[in-house]
Amino acid sequence: MQSAGRYLLTKQQTRLGDWSRRIKNPFPGGWGFSDINNINPDIDDTTAALRAIRNLGTRRVEYQEAFNKGLQWVLSMQNDDGGWPAFEKNIDNSLLTMLPFNGADAAAIDPSTADLTGRTLEFLGRDAGLTARHLFIRRAVRWLQKNQETDGSWYGRWGICYIYGTWAALTGMLAVGENPEHPSIQRGVEWLLSIQNPDGGWVESCTSDQEKRYIPLRQSTLSQTAWALDALVAYYPKPNSAIEKSVQYLLNTMDKADQEIYPTGAGLPGYFYIRYHSYPYIWPLLALSHYKSKYETIINNL
Repeated sequence: MQSAGRYLLTKQQTRLGDWSRRIKNPFPGGWGFSDINNINPDIDDTTAALRAIRNLGTRRVEYQEAFNKGLQWVLSMQNDDGGWPAFEKNIDNSLLTMLPFNGADAAAIDPSTADLTGRTLEFLGRDAGLTARHLFIRRAVRWLQKNQETDGSWYGRWGICYIYGTWAALTGMLAVGENPEHPSIQRGVEWLLSIQNPDGGWVESCTSDQEKRYIPLRQSTLSQTAWALDALVAYYPKPNSAIEKSVQYLLNTMDKADQEIYPTGAGLPGYFYIRYHSYPYIWPLLALSHYKSKYETIINNL
């Protein structure tokens, strides 16, 4: 783990890139998507790296400094509307989506998205100790509530798709202390419960990304089930039947993780999607660890 932490420190970016053009007094500190990317950081990879090094920095000044630089960079990237983009701040002029090339509506702008805003809030609440007492946190929560779909879900840009966005929005708002009884959270949880499969899992088609509405498939996936489970664990103080069924699905299916080939990562809607080979392993482990840490006392007393 120390070796992995040292590796991450070497990949923290120290140069200004395009992202700095719309930021007053920009200061580098993010991480990029790939190990050879040293000038184009993004929000999701930066918060992932910061989650990883946080506990390594309790006694090491180099980790503390890297964490503080990364946190400063994340906060500086918040859009004026309250949400977070992927790569650049305030690149959301809808006129750019009219450019005459395929995929311009998604590739020409970098607006706030529910998945990135939710994931950022989850990091800020769980790992940076920030809450809705801070104005910029409240602005992000309001952006999520304003951009909820009519059915209670949220659209996720970088994963498939409404399950991904809803997981991120719910875990993010709950991590910063939003009231679980807020109507937007209630509706999001109800939507997840309404689409759970009989086998206990969840699944969504890549076609959702094109149709801009939830489209199911028959066979549940490990990664999408883990996202939904994680959101329910964040919401419910005690495990219920929906949670227990999804836990059993993960436990019964993990040995087939290497056979899961359906892509659950989004690249460009309608054009390319990504099968992350680690997803069927990492997301279930994270969701099950949150389940165990939250409910361990309850489970042991059953």
